[in-house]
Amino acid sequence: MICLMVLASCCSKEDAVYMLRPHEELPEGVEADKSFTKVFLAGTIDMGNSRDWQAELFDEFKSRGGRYILFNPRQEHWDPSRPGEMDYQVRWELSHLEEADMIIMYIIGSSKSPITLLEMGLHAKGRKLHVICEEDFYRFDNVRITCDYYGVPFYTSMEEFINTEKL
Repeated sequence: MICLMVLASCCSKEDAVYMLRPHEELPEGVEADKSFTKVFLAGTIDMGNSRDWQAELFDEFKSRGGRYILFNPRQEHWDPSRPGEMDYQVRWELSHLEEADMIIMYIIGSSKSPITLLEMGLHAKGRKLHVICEEDFYRFDNVRITCDYYGVPFYTSMEEFINTEKL
């Protein structure tokens, strides 16, 4: 028994958190490494004008330890005029939503977030969605009731999510 514990501790992987955005690549070998939990950060971006909550969650994941790849659809330099960019972006998001082990969806109260609502509808029946929706969101009750109906974990603030979830 002691040998197994020593073996497990000497062979365990180090904590590592990576953020992957469209048009970026992970370091060699990371994508194929099955020891990482893949988390899609869905939610309000508002064409880059909203609070960068994805960076805040990246810091939170790093502080807790573990092995994570965070899929972040927020591009640093979004250029919708680039030929094929919209197709690329939407397909990147759809494929990474499917690939993710967990989807964290954050809806900021002052936003409209139509794409977020679409993504919520696509994944509400799955078992990997966690929704954070601020109470002043114009469709708060729709989101709350839908989450309750499908058994989706629901929070009204990022702080509540962080303090409740064991990432």
